[in-house]
Amino acid sequence: MRRAFVLAVTALSYVAAGSAHGAETTDELTQIREQLQALIERVDRLEQQNQALQLENERLKAQDEHLEAETRGLRKESVVHAAEVSKMKGADWASRIAFKGDLRYRHEQISDETLSGSGVQSTADRYRDRVRARLNAEVKATDTITLGLGFATTEGGDSRSSNQSLSGVFSRKSVDLDLAYFDWDFAEWGTLIGGKMKQPFFKPGQSLFWDNDLNPEGLALQFARGIYFGTAYNYWINEISGPESVVTADTMLHGLQIGARLPVGDAALTIAAHYYDLSAGQGRAPFFNGNPNGNSTVEVVSGGTTVAVLANDFRVANLGAELSTQLGAVPFQLWADLAQNQDADDLDTAWAAGVLFGKAGNYRTWEAGVAYQVVEKDALFAQLIDSDFANGNSDHDGFVLRAAYAPVRNWVLNATYFMNNRNADVPNSVGQTGVDYDRLQLDFSVRF
Repeated sequence: MRRAFVLAVTALSYVAAGSAHGAETTDELTQIREQLQALIERVDRLEQQNQALQLENERLKAQDEHLEAETRGLRKESVVHAAEVSKMKGADWASRIAFKGDLRYRHEQISDETLSGSGVQSTADRYRDRVRARLNAEVKATDTITLGLGFATTEGGDSRSSNQSLSGVFSRKSVDLDLAYFDWDFAEWGTLIGGKMKQPFFKPGQSLFWDNDLNPEGLALQFARGIYFGTAYNYWINEISGPESVVTADTMLHGLQIGARLPVGDAALTIAAHYYDLSAGQGRAPFFNGNPNGNSTVEVVSGGTTVAVLANDFRVANLGAELSTQLGAVPFQLWADLAQNQDADDLDTAWAAGVLFGKAGNYRTWEAGVAYQVVEKDALFAQLIDSDFANGNSDHDGFVLRAAYAPVRNWVLNATYFMNNRNADVPNSVGQTGVDYDRLQLDFSVRF
């Protein structure tokens, strides 16, 4: 169209020029034609360039629209990816936390034949129901460090029991810190535990030299290599501030256990030697609620007050063994525990032995066992021994019978009967020895 316009303009100019001047010379016409031809070629080039620019503009516009669409898609994908990453982080954190716990309902009957000064039974037969609830969390903080936190019901913070008696006109029940520890696997063979922890050492069978609810406090180093294992620990019993006196000194418990797990045919035999030393115990009163729990005491005057303190220290050497095997399809366990206090001059020995048939835990499994135990007056630091056998006091002997059945997994029905003698060797305040002490416990236990 532009070419036609140029030709029309040129023609009109030519006619006008001819009318005004007559005929043009041949040279002038030739020059005009050449100029016209150059002008036409230039117009053609400009049209081609214009078309090329239009095509490029359309291509760039399409590319911009494509990039904009891709950008919107990337933004959407980024939002989805961020949400997925957040979910993954949340799932990863959740997978690092494990909750465990249990609830136990117990009916208990206690008969204690201890007499009062007037010669009558000092405590009437007792019947009570109790509950115990525990909730523990373990957090995998790093690849090598696990943190533990636990809470449990309690009566007055008793270190050997987390039971709560059903009493007090429906009063609220207390819950206290039961566990608070770190567990650091610093090497393939070793673990360092610090805080308020579960007992980190081996106990044979159903030995009651240590109460099962007792959670010691301090530092412990566990190690294992092949068939060998062991634990070294340093625990705080009492930390006391104030002026130095016969009773104001920090009491510690240092200990070491070394053991081995040995194959014996189809059975497994575990043996362990354990030693603990109660430092700064003698002449002091490292007691919970001021009760020595049967250990020998002497009276001293401190600050104008007469105080009962330990007559002996406790450097206890302990040897335990456990044989586990199968009798047909039934698990069978035979165990023994022997201890002696190296510091006491007399009444310094404790021993226990028992058998257990079966193992209650999985669906429709059962167990039944019997054990006999003797703990002389100063054989063991009595703050540590089981709180149910002979009411938690040393200077005892007797049997404990147990049976259990699991109707389904994680639900166990238990029956435990203690037939014990208190003051087995040393008369009580009214001259009694061999005082009958019976205790029946029926438990409904569920765990998760």
